[in-house]
Amino acid sequence: MSQWKQIQQLEIRLLEHVDYLYDDNFPMDIRQGLAGWIESQDWDTAANDESMAAVLFSNLLAQLERVRSQEQNFLQRHNMKIIQQQLQVKYTSTPAVMARVISTCLREERRILSSACMQEQGPLEKSLQSSVAFERQKNMDNRVGVIRGSVQLMDQAVKYIEDLQDDFDFRYKTLQSRDSTDRNSEMMKQEVTRLQEMLNRLDFKRKEILSKMDVVIKEIDGLMTSQLNPELQDWKRRQQIAAIGGPLLTGLDQLQSWFTLTAQSLFQIKRQLDKLGELVVKVTYESDPIPLQKPQMEERVKYLLYHLIKSSFVVEKQPCMPTHPQKPLIIKTGVQFTTKVRLLVKLPEVDYQLKVKTTFDKDLPPGRVSRQFFILTNNTKVMDVEDYSNGCLSVEFRHLQLKEKKYINGTKGNEGLLSVTEELHSLSFEACFTVQGLTIDLETCSLPLVVISNVSQLPGGWASVIWYNLLTDEPRNLSFFGNPPRATWSQLSEVLSWQFSTFAGQGLNKDQLSMLGEKLLGQHASCSDYQVSWSKFCKENIAGKPFSFWMWLDSILELIKKHLLPVWNENYIMGFVSKEMERALLKDKEQGTFLLRFSESHLGGITFTWVEYNHNGDVRLNSVEPYTKNRLTALPFADIIRDYKVISEGVVPENPLKFLYPNIPKDEAFGRLYNSQPSKVHPYIPSTLIPISELRSNVSTSSPSCQSPEPPMTPGEFDMLNEQLCFGMDTMAQWQELLKLDSALQGQVRQLYDGKFSREIRHCLCVPIESLDWDLAAEDENKARTCLQALLVFLEEQWNRTVQQNSILLGPDFPAMKDYLLKNFENHPLSLAVIISECLREEKKILASASEAQSCRSPTMEQKRRMLDNRINDIRRQTAEVKKETKSLESLYEELDFIEKNWRSRVEEHPGFPQPQAVVEEQCLQQASFITRTYQMVQQQIEEILKQTEQIVVTLTDVELPEWKHRQQMACIGSPVDTSLDYLEKWFMVVAEVLLQMCKQVQKLQDLIKKYNRANFSSVSGPMAEIEKAALSLLKRLLSNALVVEQQPVMTSQPQRPLIIKTGVRFTVKVRFLANLTEFIQKCLLKVTPVFDKDVAEARTVKGFRQFDLVSSDYKVMDVYTAGGGLEAEFGHMLLKEKKGNSKGAQENNSLDRPASKRKRNQSEDDQNHLSVTEELHVIKFVMKFQYAGLDLNIETSSLPLVVISSTNQIPAAWASIMWFNILSNSEVKDLSLFLKPPSLTWEQLSLVLSWQFLAVGELGLNRDQLCALRDKFVDGPDGLVHWKDFSKIESSAWFWIDGILDLIRKHLVDLWRDGSIVGFVSRAKTEALLKEKQTGTFLIRFSESNKDGAITFSWVEHSVNETHVHAVDPYTKQELSVNSLPDIIYNYSMINTNRKPLLYLYPDIHKDTAFGRYYKPQEKAAPKNGKNGYVSKKFIPVSDNPTPPPSPTRELEMMETDSANDTKVGLTLHRNSHSPTIPQTIVLPTMDPKEVIQELFPDIFCGSPRLPDLSTPNQEMLSFQNNFVYPSSLV
Repeated sequence: MSQWKQIQQLEIRLLEHVDYLYDDNFPMDIRQGLAGWIESQDWDTAANDESMAAVLFSNLLAQLERVRSQEQNFLQRHNMKIIQQQLQVKYTSTPAVMARVISTCLREERRILSSACMQEQGPLEKSLQSSVAFERQKNMDNRVGVIRGSVQLMDQAVKYIEDLQDDFDFRYKTLQSRDSTDRNSEMMKQEVTRLQEMLNRLDFKRKEILSKMDVVIKEIDGLMTSQLNPELQDWKRRQQIAAIGGPLLTGLDQLQSWFTLTAQSLFQIKRQLDKLGELVVKVTYESDPIPLQKPQMEERVKYLLYHLIKSSFVVEKQPCMPTHPQKPLIIKTGVQFTTKVRLLVKLPEVDYQLKVKTTFDKDLPPGRVSRQFFILTNNTKVMDVEDYSNGCLSVEFRHLQLKEKKYINGTKGNEGLLSVTEELHSLSFEACFTVQGLTIDLETCSLPLVVISNVSQLPGGWASVIWYNLLTDEPRNLSFFGNPPRATWSQLSEVLSWQFSTFAGQGLNKDQLSMLGEKLLGQHASCSDYQVSWSKFCKENIAGKPFSFWMWLDSILELIKKHLLPVWNENYIMGFVSKEMERALLKDKEQGTFLLRFSESHLGGITFTWVEYNHNGDVRLNSVEPYTKNRLTALPFADIIRDYKVISEGVVPENPLKFLYPNIPKDEAFGRLYNSQPSKVHPYIPSTLIPISELRSNVSTSSPSCQSPEPPMTPGEFDMLNEQLCFGMDTMAQWQELLKLDSALQGQVRQLYDGKFSREIRHCLCVPIESLDWDLAAEDENKARTCLQALLVFLEEQWNRTVQQNSILLGPDFPAMKDYLLKNFENHPLSLAVIISECLREEKKILASASEAQSCRSPTMEQKRRMLDNRINDIRRQTAEVKKETKSLESLYEELDFIEKNWRSRVEEHPGFPQPQAVVEEQCLQQASFITRTYQMVQQQIEEILKQTEQIVVTLTDVELPEWKHRQQMACIGSPVDTSLDYLEKWFMVVAEVLLQMCKQVQKLQDLIKKYNRANFSSVSGPMAEIEKAALSLLKRLLSNALVVEQQPVMTSQPQRPLIIKTGVRFTVKVRFLANLTEFIQKCLLKVTPVFDKDVAEARTVKGFRQFDLVSSDYKVMDVYTAGGGLEAEFGHMLLKEKKGNSKGAQENNSLDRPASKRKRNQSEDDQNHLSVTEELHVIKFVMKFQYAGLDLNIETSSLPLVVISSTNQIPAAWASIMWFNILSNSEVKDLSLFLKPPSLTWEQLSLVLSWQFLAVGELGLNRDQLCALRDKFVDGPDGLVHWKDFSKIESSAWFWIDGILDLIRKHLVDLWRDGSIVGFVSRAKTEALLKEKQTGTFLIRFSESNKDGAITFSWVEHSVNETHVHAVDPYTKQELSVNSLPDIIYNYSMINTNRKPLLYLYPDIHKDTAFGRYYKPQEKAAPKNGKNGYVSKKFIPVSDNPTPPPSPTRELEMMETDSANDTKVGLTLHRNSHSPTIPQTIVLPTMDPKEVIQELFPDIFCGSPRLPDLSTPNQEMLSFQNNFVYPSSLV
């Protein structure tokens, strides 16, 4: 039965609540007409996904149009048309808002249905949904309406007074204008009497209107005090309850109506008082009531307006992370969250440029919290009018982000008082409201927030949010958890039921709540008023368990939400039932009856218990070990129930589950929930995972003997150890040299230690490690033990030193290192010596290879850097000398000027000098000549420096920078090259500094000439202008190239595949300005603006070229964010959105509308001028305005060409385009139309890049044999070239197969690939050749060639009398490897009939335990018959039946295999060599029919869809083959 039909069957009381859900935002007519369609859509996801919401909105309009066209009733059809038009107006630009509205309505419907199933409502829900509340709202409507009517009448009264006063004023002035002789006439007396009556009337009306105003003002005051403010507080309390899963929060629009009408009334009264003030200016008199009463009334109105508007500023949507929409008020640092504030007063006079500023923990007293945070993103936004919400004034902050403040002294202050999840914070909102002369500072704050730094803190944070909002209505009691109050069980149980109705769609019934009460309260469970403490609820562990009550319950909620929702909503899970009740329910049921319940001993586990009768007729209940989310991720729970087997000694495995309690046949209950099916027959030996339990009659357990600790060292050993501890610092040389290697070679060093020895210990103990003789220790256990003791003593000494220096937190964790050595090597010191000896030898080989490679290069990169570095340092030194010379010149000028101006006075002071004038002139000429020579020398120095600088600038801009950009290109597609900008930035900074200094010195020299204005200096002033011009030109060239893209555009979800951008998905990019000078930072506001496809010619010339807009394209200001860091701007939240009307898909569809003949004529032209989505290249340009010291530059840089996709399944093809482009093109020439006529690649070019892909993913590139095996997959023709269309244009190309393998390695095989355990790429013929001469049980691991999504298989050899067989297991896919790791599969793989393990030696002759032992999952000790914690243990193991060689394959079978013909032929020939009898199958699974194959291949399309109709029936040949070819059913 649909949800809407269930709603319609509710009682009237509950239907009133449903009626309250639907209004103009989502009319009930739509809910009624499209009930089935609406309930089948995922509105929760669409509420947070704009693109998905747009699609659903479009579909909703189409569905509405369909229903309207079928409607026979004219009036109903007309109403639906009006509704359709209203929806289009409201939601066309904001479809996500519509999705949120519908999602909320559906969720509240489910909650109402859940409450109807309960026998009675909880106290909270009763209080929130009482009939008194509805009556109160009706009364409020009436009062507001009466006030509004009274104010309207007062408007008419003021108008009447104005007219009356105008009449009086006219008559009075007319009377005054008459002659004085007429004043005593009878007519004059009558006029005076009439005026007096009018004045009396006017006075009466003034007093009357003031009296009415006073009454209305008092009525508004009473309304605000007694009803409006309580209604607002009631709404805020309901918002608290709704936040923790309670009834839907409604009524804000109603509140806005009341606030707005009240504010309008007060503003109207204010205008009326202003009008009365104007009237007083014209006419007043003695005892006029307006001047006496108006000021007090105005103050009262302003006071009421102030408090009304101030209280109308509310948080409409509490802070919430989009990733957890049902858990608001929890914020994770570094994760965006949203919140929304609203002004409930809707006035046309409001200045809509109302800026709202957010502040975190505003005015928080010091010491209240241990952590402090600040808002990282823009915290100010302008309020705007929302058309879809009746024109309310609101603002939504959708991209807020918190970051924790760093503490210089290393401490957070008041630490340890409260846990992270008990520490409460608040988010404040401030704005300045100005209207009609009133200025009001608005402020409101969110409910208390919990800030977490890890998702593992989410359950504890949600518990705090629940407890706070359940027990207090205080908006900002941040010290709540200093002394948290207790909750009654009746309150708590109601909220717990809400959690299930919110997250799982169905609340808890009375029996389930009773069981929870018993678990939490024990004997007090029957008392609904029993007080539950916060500690007992969330902090104290359940008796005998390592977790609290809340952690246990929250883990069950997560399990239901992610894996059990269909089963839970069908009421198949009894859930919360004690073991005693379980026994009482099952003991009288027939064998095979089972029930489902949640585990009480595991977090987030579900188990089933079934009835079993022994030979004596006694009842035995077995419970399987609980299934947790890790297992349910790989196998759906319904499939587990279907496939579950019990293996007993000597008994054929069987499924003990027959009837779901009380007596529902298993397949009847779960049949429609089954989704995965066994795989179809093909040439592999099939292998699957099925759940099994093993029951043993007698189990003996024996604990391993504990070896006694080592005896104390002898004096001789101690002396040897003491001698070994005399380390020399020169022994660090080897490790220090390793640290200087490039990333590729350091990766090889890393591989040496992974899984063998801690690199941290190798780094911290490099001195003692390199000082000890490990080669000798590897042959002598006593010496090995001495070396181990040397390391332990060294660690102890280092630890004591850190304690003495009070630097425990700053240094390495020496105790942890010591524990590691003792745990792993105390009993096996020889193993430690062997490992370190081998690693040190390999380190030396790596250093030797690096040295050899360096000597082969001429000159090396390091030598080039050193040479350029020396040149740049030289011009810096010369510049300093020029600066010094200029300073001396300035002193010489000053001396000469002083002498010329003061020599006469000095001569007068010292008479007797012969010919003083001639002497002075001669000396001045000599001084001037020296100044000129010095000036010319400085000029020559500057010219020489500029010549050298010009060469350096050319080197930097034309050589070094392009080389770096090329390295960055290669790094983007996986090359392990160094892309550090440190050298370049240093050089750009020094050269820019030199050029600026040159300009300054030239300017200073010119100023000296102008200042002293001497004729003999004029000859040297001309060249200086040219020199300055040359220096500025070089500086412009340098700065124009200084802006670079340091980090190319990349989506955070695809860090290893940059330059691929998906529309609607955030991506990041970082630009850096290499001329990182302090004066630029201090004096220039360097704004960088991104522009998409700026000046791209292909947008006009290439057919169907898509166009996009940057959604977040605001500029960023360059800044230095870290000490010693670069001058950079990071665009961390960029989004692309395709422009409407230019969709490639739409254009391609439009081309189909042309006549066929025209299409055919233009086909060739279209093909030549058309690019697919993943071949279309785009760029992002970054533009920066630079203004400094007379320079005015527009500096630009651009990203590498990128591919824009709209679906994640386009990533492999897009990455192929990125690789192809960057192999062929350099960074300077960006041919965005390259794929119109893509050049071919040589195999040498492509093979190198393919090897990089494996190096990036698996830390190990491809060797020569692997590349040779791949060559045949890519190279077809005799020219040895790889053509683009063969590489990526067709879906069956080898690249998509390679991409699937890369994904397989990344997710499941990194360790094995890095160790070289996987041969990988080898044909079947090659496999046979490698294995046939090896001993029985030798196996190799290779990638499947028939599964393009990435699968791995192993082949092994078996020798019998005169026969050799090579078998290959059915390839393991990613889904299967997510359940069992490949090492565990290899370890457990066996033949089910003989219990024989066929895999013994990894090719060529390595024992499998030696190769994979360190990766095996630790085996649990054998459990007693009843299992651990009373459960029957379970596990998944891979098995196959003994393979029987098949006959010759049918044609259908040959077509299924995509390997080369020779490989298939050889593999089948091996099986035809034997004619052993067929081995019976112990477990037979049905084969998949074609519809199931389709559903298995495309689970993303058919997940949750109705079952497909039969596509075909297997033919007789295939059936015959299946009968002859016996293959194992599955993995057990």
